[in-house]
Amino acid sequence: MSGSRSQDAVYSGYLVSVDDFKNFFVTIKPSLAGRPFDEYVVGYDAWRFRLPKADQARVPRLRLIPLPDIPAFCMPTDDMVDKAFLPTRYVRYTSKKQLRRNEKNRHLWEENEKDRAKLEEFSRFIASLGGKLDVTTVAGFGCLKDMHPSFTWGF
Repeated sequence: MSGSRSQDAVYSGYLVSVDDFKNFFVTIKPSLAGRPFDEYVVGYDAWRFRLPKADQARVPRLRLIPLPDIPAFCMPTDDMVDKAFLPTRYVRYTSKKQLRRNEKNRHLWEENEKDRAKLEEFSRFIASLGGKLDVTTVAGFGCLKDMHPSFTWGF
């Protein structure tokens, strides 16, 4: 498949531990406290899509980084997910070479000023809703391959 027709993208963004994600999101949806992780994931997506269109653009679409040897298509539980992933940018996926941590791909794996600004803006937006996203709990910055945001299934 050529790069211009790829259904995938390489996302760069922030890694958040499962517990820190749950602690953050319960400040927005207190009813989730103590619930299973999959309910947080579904709750985040539902909350995000109920926001006005202008605000949806300010909220990253949640992605998950599974632990090794976990099937990609299963309901996420605390013991299946390594990190929550909050993307800040993406490029079209062209090959496995993009996911290598090397000098050529450094721009995908390292935070830049625009990424930090997006994280801080997201934190301010959450605060405006009465929630709390502590940016000091971010577990790092990285990248992952996932479905391109404009890809639609050909059903």
